[in-house]
Order: sequence, then C-alpha cells, then structure tokens
Amino acid sequence: MSFDIDWHTNFYGISWAYEKDRLVVSTVFEDKKEAILIAKEVEDWSDKFTRLTIIEKDDDEFAICCYEDPQISKSSTHVGLFRTGMRQSGGYEQAKPMIEEKSPLLQIAYAADVRDMKTYEQISRLVPMRKCRIISEKELKKQEYFYEKTASLQN
Repeated sequence: MSFDIDWHTNFYGISWAYEKDRLVVSTVFEDKKEAILIAKEVEDWSDKFTRLTIIEKDDDEFAICCYEDPQISKSSTHVGLFRTGMRQSGGYEQAKPMIEEKSPLLQIAYAADVRDMKTYEQISRLVPMRKCRIISEKELKKQEYFYEKTASLQN
C-alpha cells in the first residue's frame, strides 16, 4: 500500500468565510471538472484523520497544505491540496486568530470568474479538519510535518 499523496496545486487560492460558528477555508478552483473530482475525494475523508497546516514564510507569504493521513486512510487514492505564494497581509491576518481558536472547515469551491463573488459555487460539503496547525517554514524539518515538507518540495 502506497502512502504517497497526489498533491493538487491547480487552485486559484483561498476564500475565507464564516459559517456555523466556524471559519470556512474554501479552496477555489477555476476548473469545474477538477473541483468536482477533488470534492468527491475530500467528502470521503474521515473527520478523525484530516490535517490542515498553514505554513508561514518569512516573506509575508503563506502556504496551505490539506490532506487525510494516508497511513490511516481507507481510500486507495490519497489526494491532498497544496498552494503556496499567498500573501499573509490579506484576509489571512483576519482569519488567523479564528484558526488558532477553533479548527476550520474545508470546502471545495468553483468560480467561473475568481474576481466576481457572484460566480462562486460551493462544490463540496463542509469537511471538518481534525488537526489544524500554523507553523513556520523552519518547522518543516520536523518528522511530524513529513507530508507538508513533501508537498512543498514537489511544488
């Protein structure tokens, strides 16, 4: 059995929302077929073994890494979401205290035009993240962040 994760990096970015007293992290895709494919995988993730890691970089950027632990997953395919190069000085600064307070929910979204919120469409259910961590880029050296390091090296 392979513990490799197929990292999907082809999403536009993150949209922050607030629903059911929790922050929602929406990964916004511009390709509807890809969004639907990933949503099907993500919706099958076990709520107990999901991970969301935000990696803060020294240059006002951050990366997001989200996956189901492949060592525990019952799925034969392992999908993860990874995106880097997003600015901390945007919506992330307002979202960070909420993330630290309570693990957010994940959602896959599609936008026909990412500049127009009216074109955004919810594709997946709200998926709870069991473990949510905010780390510095230096912490990727630790063994506990093996998958995050793998994703960042591949992308």
